[in-house]
Amino acid sequence: MAQLKNVHYYPGHMKKAQDSLTKLVRLCDLVIEIADARAPLSTRNPALKGIIGAKPHVLLLSKLDKADPAIAAQWKRRFLDKEGLCVLLGDLKKERFRNIEALLGPQLAAKRAKEARLGMKRQPARLLVMGIPNVGKSTLINSLAGHKLAKVANRPGVTRAEQWIKIGESLLLLDTPGILPMNYPDGSQAVRLALLGSIKEEVLPNDDLAVALLSYLKAEYPRCLGLRYGLADISSLNGDEILSAIAVKRGFLLNGGAPDESKAALALIKDFQGGELGRLCLERP
Repeated sequence: MAQLKNVHYYPGHMKKAQDSLTKLVRLCDLVIEIADARAPLSTRNPALKGIIGAKPHVLLLSKLDKADPAIAAQWKRRFLDKEGLCVLLGDLKKERFRNIEALLGPQLAAKRAKEARLGMKRQPARLLVMGIPNVGKSTLINSLAGHKLAKVANRPGVTRAEQWIKIGESLLLLDTPGILPMNYPDGSQAVRLALLGSIKEEVLPNDDLAVALLSYLKAEYPRCLGLRYGLADISSLNGDEILSAIAVKRGFLLNGGAPDESKAALALIKDFQGGELGRLCLERP
């Protein structure tokens, strides 16, 4: 995917949240790290691995309803083979995650065995939920609770402080703020994060993001653009020309009838984020 230069986005509250995570990890029985199945590599913060350390750790790839299922399955195998990680895949709003304690049974086995050995009453499992902004941490908690407990929005920075949330008698979940990497050595990572809504829209120009997305879709998912916007063969068109074609199809016209490419760019990005272009992945293993 194309790169945009000179990208820096690291709000002050993230540094404070990252500094407190080491202490919070010690308080928990298991860490659930959430990444977006559409870009599982870019939506993992490398700094979190050192913070998690030897604590039992599950990687949950979210938003599977919007991701290419075949590519997501390849990522699951990759993380298992390369890192030995237990990986769960799914749409966090689905019923499957309501009984997450059963899904996490092997990871909580040591805790339950210790309780049984000591003759202790089963204690609530303390799960710490972490990840970068807008990957679905609060959505998971609300899904487990069956109603809204944590604030959810399709933008970064909604959760600003840690909060313990009790789920029934068997789970205590700690929701934490999304924490981005401090630097982006690969500029294409910042593009992916902006397209997924993990970096605020105003940080990177929508027109540039849309052109980068179009370049990728032309190469990997060319049919999705024709299906969504009724475009004919686009193989000979560049990104700006495709944006003009989308603007004309959608009736996004400036005074005088010229195509409004900026409005088309915003519509394209929103369509991608909402899954309107189909089930797509921005990264492949």
